[in-house]
Amino acid sequence: MNADPRLLPLDELVSLGLVTRDEYDDALAELEIVEIQRAHNAAEGIDVPELAFDADPQQTLAWLLSEELVDAQRFFAMLKTLPTQDERRQLAAAALQQANQQPYAILYDENLINQWQRDAALDRLPTDILIASPVAALRLMLAQGSLSPQDYQALKTRTRAQGSELARMIVDAAGKPQPKHGWRAWRPSTWMIVVIVLVFLALAAPGWFSRTAPATMPPPVETLERTDLQQRAQSAVDSARQPGADGVQYDVQVVQEKVKDEPPR
Repeated sequence: MNADPRLLPLDELVSLGLVTRDEYDDALAELEIVEIQRAHNAAEGIDVPELAFDADPQQTLAWLLSEELVDAQRFFAMLKTLPTQDERRQLAAAALQQANQQPYAILYDENLINQWQRDAALDRLPTDILIASPVAALRLMLAQGSLSPQDYQALKTRTRAQGSELARMIVDAAGKPQPKHGWRAWRPSTWMIVVIVLVFLALAAPGWFSRTAPATMPPPVETLERTDLQQRAQSAVDSARQPGADGVQYDVQVVQEKVKDEPPR
């Protein structure tokens, strides 16, 4: 990771004060997560936005904003304190504009908006908020009135009938209230720990399930003492003896019954 050229613009952003050290650490963790999941994403056909190896500081900051690795409240408060002609403010504003353009490009690629809607949205991009996802972009269009509720319902019907899985997810999520705390409430470093634990569990699970289950011991068998049988057997032997004859010695054994869960009679 030390030889990764993407660290150079990250270091520059930290030195300029546009990114904090914690956000820098989160960016490193995010890059590690993307690296771990790359093979799986490629096999599943999942397109995950990655930071290009030749990205400059503006593109790197735009990626950080799009991935919500930068605290938005801190970012916009910082913009207000920087002079208009400050190069840092210009860099941050350009990165914000680039980040806010990407969700509309995804909406257009997924056939959720037409070219006119896309160009109209790009002409009036906000400069005081971050549009971090296509869902947020579609919600903003609904809030601004550029997409009416009737148009949204028609879009929802059309997408369910012939849209891609990603398009259906975007449209369905846009019609739901925005959660106060989404999955981004976890920092990427936390996600990194989760990924490592899941990988460990995936590797260890086959060994756990292959272990032979311990043999089940049969329930204890209770022995029922039958003294009445002994008495009856002894009486039968006594009556079978002939008068005056030498008594025959009998060895009387009574087999005791074995019962399970039956109370003594």
